[in-house]
Amino acid sequence: MSRLKISIATTVCLCCLVAVGQGADRVKLLAGNQSSGKITEITPTEVNLELGATKKTFAVNEIETITFDAEPNELAQARIAVHAGRFGDAVSLLNKLGKDDVSRKEIAADVDFYKAYAAVRLALAGDGSKADAGRQLFAFEKAHKNSYHYFETCEALGDLFAALGKFDQAETYYNKLAAAPWPDYKLRADVLVGRALVGQKAYDRALAKFDDVLAADAKGKDAERQKLAATLGKAAALAGNGKSDQAIQSVEQVIAKADPENQELHARAYNILGNCYLAAGKKKDALLAFLHVDLLYARFPEQHAEALANLATLWADVDKADRAAQAQATLNEKYPGSVWVTK
Repeated sequence: MSRLKISIATTVCLCCLVAVGQGADRVKLLAGNQSSGKITEITPTEVNLELGATKKTFAVNEIETITFDAEPNELAQARIAVHAGRFGDAVSLLNKLGKDDVSRKEIAADVDFYKAYAAVRLALAGDGSKADAGRQLFAFEKAHKNSYHYFETCEALGDLFAALGKFDQAETYYNKLAAAPWPDYKLRADVLVGRALVGQKAYDRALAKFDDVLAADAKGKDAERQKLAATLGKAAALAGNGKSDQAIQSVEQVIAKADPENQELHARAYNILGNCYLAAGKKKDALLAFLHVDLLYARFPEQHAEALANLATLWADVDKADRAAQAQATLNEKYPGSVWVTK
């Protein structure tokens, strides 16, 4: 074949690829590969894609993102912002869209989800009303039972109810997450249900949930993270049951073993350690544990708020009224909607 014929054939192929890419829905997987075509069905567990005679089914837990043909640029940018944790940017972008900018029901559903989900994450960080954000996401959950975002929605609603101290409702939504057919989702859900049970002081039930996670035959980094989280949760339940010494030992082992880069786990660990010391009547040790969170892990709003609330009391107990007042003022200023403000 001559170079000219090769060049023509290559050009035709490239044009075909561009045409498919520009006029198609795209499913990008966590593994990095992606497929283009027309999405024909979406459920909470699967997404079906067709390209001519080729039909593919993708499990939702394997999907990183879905982009839709003819979706507005603001949605594409907002999706990227949400995955990067820039929730304020996502809301600003999506608020620019009007009804005329959305041509398909699937696109409208994605706009509604990302707008509500970003609002909830902002509210959990102390920026915005938890009640208003919750109403948005609750409306999405009711209207889109078949969304591929369904399990993300349930988890976020559970997180919101837990942050409001409504642990029984948090448990309900975490149990919906546990109904997902994938082992990694079940492990995470069991940890979250266990935490909600600790919040309800149902310590024996919580211990059973955490023990289920620890006994699970699951391998890999995510499974290891969930087992460390379950160990921390079990320590909180043990302390609630009066077994503070055993609980303290467990938390210290997690702190020593956990990846230093997993800062959120460390923040939670030091708060639980502080609570275990409080249960043991060791207030000075508890103060040091909560101070770790204030000084090193303040970027995690829920954990920081809990630490500040405890520090406001513990500094006063050691005759440091000025530091107690400073901790309370920081709590009131940074997290005015937090349940810890009134505890």
